[in-house]
Amino acid sequence: MNSKTIVGNFLDNARTFSGEVIIKYKREKGGPYVDLTWQELEAEVVAFASGLIGLGLAPGDRLAIQSFNRLEWIVADLGAMLAGGVVVPIYHTNTPDQCAYIIDDAGARFVVVEDSVQLAKVRANADELGKVARIILMQGAPPEDDDKTISYTAVLQRGMELDRSDELKLREAQVRLHDMATIVYTSGTTGPPKGCMISHRNIASVLDSIHKLIRIDPRANLSLMLLPISHLYPRVSGYYYNIFMNIPFAIAESLEKLGTNLLEARPTYFTSVPRIFEKVHDRIVASAEKGSQLKRLIFHWAMKIGKERSRKISAQQAPGMLLNLKFGLADRLVFKKIRDALGGRVRFAVSAGAPLSADVGEFIQSLGIRVLEFYALTETITGTMTTFEESRFGTVGKPMPGCEVKLAEDGEILMRGNNFIGYYERPDLTAELIREGWIHTGDIGRWDADGFLIITDRKKDLIITSGGKNIAPQNIENMLKRIPLVSLPVVYGDKKNYLTALITLDRAETEAWAKDRGWRYESYEDLIRGPEVHEMIRRGVDNVNQELARFETIKKFVILPREFTQEDGEITPTLKLKRKAISEKYRALLDSMYGDAE
Repeated sequence: MNSKTIVGNFLDNARTFSGEVIIKYKREKGGPYVDLTWQELEAEVVAFASGLIGLGLAPGDRLAIQSFNRLEWIVADLGAMLAGGVVVPIYHTNTPDQCAYIIDDAGARFVVVEDSVQLAKVRANADELGKVARIILMQGAPPEDDDKTISYTAVLQRGMELDRSDELKLREAQVRLHDMATIVYTSGTTGPPKGCMISHRNIASVLDSIHKLIRIDPRANLSLMLLPISHLYPRVSGYYYNIFMNIPFAIAESLEKLGTNLLEARPTYFTSVPRIFEKVHDRIVASAEKGSQLKRLIFHWAMKIGKERSRKISAQQAPGMLLNLKFGLADRLVFKKIRDALGGRVRFAVSAGAPLSADVGEFIQSLGIRVLEFYALTETITGTMTTFEESRFGTVGKPMPGCEVKLAEDGEILMRGNNFIGYYERPDLTAELIREGWIHTGDIGRWDADGFLIITDRKKDLIITSGGKNIAPQNIENMLKRIPLVSLPVVYGDKKNYLTALITLDRAETEAWAKDRGWRYESYEDLIRGPEVHEMIRRGVDNVNQELARFETIKKFVILPREFTQEDGEITPTLKLKRKAISEKYRALLDSMYGDAE
């Protein structure tokens, strides 16, 4: 596998499995899933690649893709690489200025946009994007006054009319493993995003490593691609891996449509981030707590049995006949109904992007769904992973084949083995990141007794109180997420003498919680300002504080009137907190929790 480029592997499989289905997608939102065979996918990719050449794309040219997941994204990605181009993905949630920064910084000559909304973002900064030769619009017709924009359909048509087969063969043959395949811009939790140059070898190596650890039968599996593939992790795990291994996959419409798409596509597995698993956990628990006393008793009994079985599985121990009988009953009464709501066929799921709390991971596995964890940076590509044979919740597994991992004296995690090429046109930042061959991840971790890696926090996120105590906020935040209704909490207190927190609530769950109690309120803001909600969260914070050292406890908190959003620059597209941006935006509110008490 690791001896082939992305396009080389794609073309080989397209010819080997030509009549088999590789993708399920929707031609229109809300419509049914339709099948696409390898042969059909290859034809569209070749047509698009030929169309790009006809438009003037030269080997090495950058092509940016500004869209959420859809078939055209995949065709544009593979087509651009087949024509010798380098793909630059851009999150569809980015602001016009953020989009312009990436397009300009990467020197993109072509930009593929999803619809009129994304096109408007590019056109808003047209004067600054002089290098852009063409904009390709996936959906809809180009504006009449825009001679630079061409429709996706027109590119395909142009490609089918042109005979570029010999040139495509030549260009594909000239692509080498060490060549750059893509420039992936970091989501920028701090400072402007940096362009990570990723080679075909980087991609092939991590896919080979994954395959050595977990062998998935393509004849018995279907995955659901739900995270934005503008991020490298879902692009590798939810798309390239399927292309390399001939595992069919369905394209989810959006995170909001996840429940519906699970029922429609009925996947056997999916890859996601901890926040999605946390939401699944919270919804299931909230629904169970609404039931009768008998139903609640049955649910908690079933979870106890499921957890007991999960721990046996993780320890590679046989559950035993009695436990299997109990689990069979728990499965019929509780777990099968939950799995049916997820499509009925999900057997396992992969979490990455941030550490998954042990409680949530064990909860999901208790339902009869195995949970694997993957940890890496965009810059390292390969990292650590738990497997079906070796898993332990609260850890991110052991080093993957082809990756070395060690800890620096201060606990920072260092990696080498599949290092990226470097930051695009920033050799200074590359040299700062890679020292003596080791990538300094910025994450703090430790090994457990059996060699599993535990991530404790981000090095830059560590809070040092005025009393000199070092505190890892992520650990406390994960504990606060266990409080009913809590969505994303932010712990604060650097250079302060105690910790405080900003807490956001899941609006849907909070409103349902109030409705069940018959409360009347004029607005959501009035509801969360009410004493009932505040008292419930206060009790939850007090319970968390009992599990913490005194210097780690939350002394004060504020409930915000809304959840953090990507649009407001508070979380990344993979739902990670942008602490600096949040601290600056809510500075006055945070300061109000100190004052004379300090």
